[in-house]
Amino acid sequence: MGFLKSKSARVGLLYIALCAAALAWTQRSLLGLVTDARDGALRELLRDPAPADVLCFGSSATARAIRPEAVEQRVREAGGESWRVLNLAPFGVGRHIGLLEFEHWLGTHAAPKFVVVEVGVTADLVESMHQMLPRYMDVGDAARVVVHRPYRYRDAPEQRRRTLDPPSFDPWGAFTALDRQAMHLELGAKALGRGPEDVVRAAFNLAATGGDSLYFRPGEPFVRQALEAQVAERGFFRVTPESEQGVAGKQTVERQAARVDYERALAASWDLAEETDVFAEPGSFRAARLYAEAIVRLAQRHGVRVVFLDLPNFRGKPLRPSQIEFYSRLGVLVQLDKSVLYREESFQDVGHLSLVGAEHASRELADRLLALEAR
Repeated sequence: MGFLKSKSARVGLLYIALCAAALAWTQRSLLGLVTDARDGALRELLRDPAPADVLCFGSSATARAIRPEAVEQRVREAGGESWRVLNLAPFGVGRHIGLLEFEHWLGTHAAPKFVVVEVGVTADLVESMHQMLPRYMDVGDAARVVVHRPYRYRDAPEQRRRTLDPPSFDPWGAFTALDRQAMHLELGAKALGRGPEDVVRAAFNLAATGGDSLYFRPGEPFVRQALEAQVAERGFFRVTPESEQGVAGKQTVERQAARVDYERALAASWDLAEETDVFAEPGSFRAARLYAEAIVRLAQRHGVRVVFLDLPNFRGKPLRPSQIEFYSRLGVLVQLDKSVLYREESFQDVGHLSLVGAEHASRELADRLLALEAR
């Protein structure tokens, strides 16, 4: 107890305890999700007390691929009972965020029938943390990341840089291991510091709006309008073909279509005699595996069925054999009909479906979920 005799130690421990309490309260209220319209839309959907039958987690690929209204309509057409579907995918690769959203949902709502978790050729191979991750983390997760150390890089630029130019001197991997430990301590501390920061910002927002809102500052009509549009579609993010983003994205689809013809894309496969199945390498892509397994364990405790949804890039490579084996072992792996998805009209850019493609993907997903429910 000699440590506690120090006034500085007592003040330090008190400060940490207050930070943890502030973080617990602000995360319960989702005060940290104020950065942009997407996080704000997810906040509003998570705060809505209405139950849901299907929750969709993933990245921007899911946000633009699964239209809840289309899934619900297809279920009604098939004679099923009325479902409520939510698309809770953040922008950026967010499986870790999906776990935290799922935990929050189960703490405040009844369990859904299904959770749909995006998998993909690209998304699974990201080994850096989501830039908005500390805004979703709670006290327990701040401790978990320090223990599990799931990430290899701080951000995507560092992953690209170190992949192309690995350290030339790293005896027995000691420097990499130390950096990895420091990175996760830093991530945990950053999450813990969110509590006081969110309390202060919410107080300023409340004062500036005359007591109207903890979440918005005055003069943010665009953020509010974008948020409301996404909430109205229960999380689906709509990019119209005529928009600047839609036009620029379509040009990437046209270039990819010129490089890879339709039949060749449909017939693509992995030749493991010549190509490396990097997902199978021991110790690699720890975050993708860890959080997929954590979502499954949490779902099993609450009687929820897990569906892993393969969302491909436009005429890209299929899932690696090790990915298929891993996700098929954990849950149900759904691979959509690429004979439809690999048509040019199904993609708005090479990584995101168009409105036409989203309609097809949503309705096919509904059919697959109904088939699973009937088993």
